[in-house]
Amino acid sequence: MPDITQIAAVHLKTGFKFSTYVKTTVPISFEAQKVIGISVDDHGIMRVNGGSVDSV
Repeated sequence: MPDITQIAAVHLKTGFKFSTYVKTTVPISFEAQKVIGISVDDHGIMRVNGGSVDSV
């Protein structure tokens, strides 16, 4: 079963945006990486479209 990799929300009245990335407990398949642009490198760093992002 795949993990959730991102949680995001926008408050419709104020426009406040929230987004965080979540480290996976199972590897992300190469096919999924191509579709979503999210990967985890050999050092455990999460990347989105090649750039590193903070994750919890």
